[in-house]
Amino acid sequence: MTTTKAAANSPEEFNPEKAAEAVKEVAKKIKDTSKAVRDTVSTFTASGAITEMAEASRDAAVAARDTTRNITDTTREMQKSGVIAETAKAMDETIGEASKAADEAIKMPKQVEKSAPETTKAAKKGAKAIAKTSKKVQNQARKAVKKESTKAKKYAHRKMKQAKSASKRWGSR
Repeated sequence: MTTTKAAANSPEEFNPEKAAEAVKEVAKKIKDTSKAVRDTVSTFTASGAITEMAEASRDAAVAARDTTRNITDTTREMQKSGVIAETAKAMDETIGEASKAADEAIKMPKQVEKSAPETTKAAKKGAKAIAKTSKKVQNQARKAVKKESTKAKKYAHRKMKQAKSASKRWGSR
């Protein structure tokens, strides 16, 4: 490596005319590249491509913002109105009333037993079946309400994360 440096620095290797030509060639390339860049920018500006891209980006950002606001507003309205809570409560109350009705139906055969023994046996079977079914339905309804509530929460959480992510992407540009 030292011999190469020595050879490059030696006076007989250095040629000022060649160096001047090399500098001129670099300067010409810089001028040509500058002109090409200037022409490209002028063409983009004249064609309206830059303006169109800026407007499209703005429109996309505004649409994302408005959609996020809509989702937020709808979620807040649902929370404030208590629609979900009221629906779940009404379902729970309905299930409770159905269970009470089944309990009453179970008591009925005892009253009928004295007057109609054959009918009593059939009524007991029916009442037990109703009670068993209503308990099963009650449990299924509770699970469904919990599942849908969980789904709604996950959906809202996922949409909020997407909105924040989009907001960050657009904010960093």
